[in-house]
Amino acid sequence: MSLLHEIKLKGAAVHPERISAPLFQDLLHIFVEGAQRALRFRIEGRSTARGGVPSWLRSAAQFDLLLEPEAEAGVFKVESRPLRQVLPEHLRSNEALSDVGAEGSAVDLFEAGLEDALAGVADSDRFDEGLVETFSSFSRLFDQGVEGIEVVNGHTFPIDAEGMARVVRLRRQTPPPRAIRIAGKLDAIRHSDRFFTLILENGAALRGVWERLDSDSVTASFGQKVIVSGVAVFRPSGSVLRIEAEHIEPASAQQATLWSVLPRPLFTPVDPRALRQSQDERSGLPAIFGQWPGEETEQELSAALREFS
Repeated sequence: MSLLHEIKLKGAAVHPERISAPLFQDLLHIFVEGAQRALRFRIEGRSTARGGVPSWLRSAAQFDLLLEPEAEAGVFKVESRPLRQVLPEHLRSNEALSDVGAEGSAVDLFEAGLEDALAGVADSDRFDEGLVETFSSFSRLFDQGVEGIEVVNGHTFPIDAEGMARVVRLRRQTPPPRAIRIAGKLDAIRHSDRFFTLILENGAALRGVWERLDSDSVTASFGQKVIVSGVAVFRPSGSVLRIEAEHIEPASAQQATLWSVLPRPLFTPVDPRALRQSQDERSGLPAIFGQWPGEETEQELSAALREFS
């Protein structure tokens, strides 16, 4: 992972030695919010939560914008910090960070999720609905005269209209959360961020958070079979991203088997484009317009209508 990143803007909005203040503000906001949300998603299993941003998250997701007088027009260099240096000690060994390595940063996490979203990876583990919302904000840059964006972080990937269309599609096809009741073994608990892992009968592992539950009651259930009631949040593919627990109770052997089923979305959003079908003279309205299925004349039809009125 690289700690030095480049953001390259292209288009009519790019001028030597200056940049529109609103454009610059939007660009920085996307990366600041994106780095924070990406890191929170990896640590807590969700990119957003009630309340303000924790102080540790603001610090760990911080990066610097390098000011270089001789820099190419529209090119900005970002320097991020390795998570092993900026994360609180109790979070540094978090298994969720294993794929970014000791030198990975919050900006790396954001860009990894962004790449998956731009590619339309509907079953990605690198973003959730909050991050997709942040990714969608790049469209504001295109509305201000930016025609293309390149991100360089060891390799180069583009942010363009085609990629943004995939991001919008991911957002539209994500099923809404639904209330669930599910049984499994409470396999892991973290007090620092109220994270847990639930193992189902078939071996599937689901991530969850227990924000408003009593920690003693949750701890007492560690390693036991439980029933979790709450809300399931889904990926764009329809698979479960996380469970937001509202109640956890012991499960009997019968309940553990009966309720140990992966939640599925109740509703799957429909892409409006799939409903649009071209019509010709043999289909749609043209095929029936001017047609009458019976053999009655207009006079006979009018007479019949008068009798009913």
